[in-house]
Amino acid sequence: DAVRLYFKAPPEAPTTRGFAGVLHEGLDGLSAAEILAVPDDMPELLGLTRAITPLRMRGMTAMLGRIKRKVAATSRL
Repeated sequence: DAVRLYFKAPPEAPTTRGFAGVLHEGLDGLSAAEILAVPDDMPELLGLTRAITPLRMRGMTAMLGRIKRKVAATSRL
């Protein structure tokens, strides 16, 4: 079954909104197994370390981790 992702980020947090958009485009509609198989260092693999600070990278990595934890908790794998 496809996993549907929904994000809510405040307008005054454009970086967070951008990260949410990237994660939504990449993960929405995938199966739970596909989402759980995404490497934890996916933001680094996208080359984002050249464009954003380490603190921002940790934030995006944390968002991905939260998504994966929620998917794992609700999936029937």
